[in-house]
Amino acid sequence: MKTNSLSSSFLSFLSKSPLVASILFLFFFSCSSDKMTDREKEDESIIEWQSTQTPTDSLSLAHATQFRSYVYPNFRTLEVYDKNKNLQQRYLLYKGETKPKTNFEYDVALQIPLKRIVSRSTKYATFISLLENVDNLVGFVGSQYVSDEQIRKGLDAGKIKEVGNDDGSGVNFEGLLSLEPDAIFTYDASLYGGTSDTQQKMKELGLPMIICNETLESSPLAQAEWIKFFGILFEKEEKATEIFNQVKSNYDSLKNLTANLKEDQKPTLFFNAWYNETWFMPNGDSYVAQFAKDAGAIYLWNDLEGTGASPLAIESVYEKAQQADYWFHASDWKNMNQLISSDRRFVSFKSVKNKKIFNHNKRQLKSGGNDYFESGVAFPNKILEDFIKILHPELIKNKELYFYENLK
Repeated sequence: MKTNSLSSSFLSFLSKSPLVASILFLFFFSCSSDKMTDREKEDESIIEWQSTQTPTDSLSLAHATQFRSYVYPNFRTLEVYDKNKNLQQRYLLYKGETKPKTNFEYDVALQIPLKRIVSRSTKYATFISLLENVDNLVGFVGSQYVSDEQIRKGLDAGKIKEVGNDDGSGVNFEGLLSLEPDAIFTYDASLYGGTSDTQQKMKELGLPMIICNETLESSPLAQAEWIKFFGILFEKEEKATEIFNQVKSNYDSLKNLTANLKEDQKPTLFFNAWYNETWFMPNGDSYVAQFAKDAGAIYLWNDLEGTGASPLAIESVYEKAQQADYWFHASDWKNMNQLISSDRRFVSFKSVKNKKIFNHNKRQLKSGGNDYFESGVAFPNKILEDFIKILHPELIKNKELYFYENLK
């Protein structure tokens, strides 16, 4: 009875003294919050330790500059850079079931090796296949454009699901969610003149995306080295390095064939065709221009600065291009008649008169997909071999063209 009476009196006192009640509440609350569990103390200690550690640059890259990887005490990061070489995305990679606690800033946390993946481009198909991770591929956006045989078998068997297209019909977001992917390999649509609406929608739905900027690399070998990017995510770095080193060795051997050519032995060339009254010509530091140089040719627009391509006035292109020895990537024309019918002025082109026009559509599918843009990314040595075979047939004999064919 006395205890109850004392409690009642104390509560009555507090109700009449709110200031005292507030002070007592803060006192008891601060006392309880100061007591950390052993696990909380351990986590805080790890985070504090991480902030004082210098990361290890874990990746040896010979050509690629658009990504890096760093190792920290209990996790790893993979960084992707934009066209200005600024950080665009950072991925926190960890092993085991528990994501490490850290105050380190990142965009997406990924448990590696990745086990359930979706690809939004055929460009990544060959990397996935070469590293023997097709069984981890559960979905594909625009699967009708894929050339890789292993992936085609998976699609035909229903093991890999079609989840829409980027050709206007749209990505199947509901299908993507149902697949519960660990990651979706995608691209930065703004680099191709598109919008990032699809990526924004994926982000809103909580779908983990990995942006691949291999297209920003300035050389064919730099693009091919992105197999190491995939090697990290699949924990197959050694295999990725082995594959790249073989590609690089083959490429360099081919490049050496033209190393001692004199200027007067090098034919002139140009690329592409007009589109919507504009001629998009590859810039001098683009990977396409690099193929021309390595194959022993003089690229007539080598003075254009930067990677990618520049929009040029049609008239200015005609004036210089009509004297070029070769014309590569002449639109989608199937034959010479189609080309000439599109613009009668082409009749005066030296390359047209001598039938020295070559397109990279020998391995194009009926659906429109083109293996040049698929396996060609991983095997630039095959593209270079075609270039040299076309431009200097005396250097490579008894070999058929792999990606290219002569416009008849």
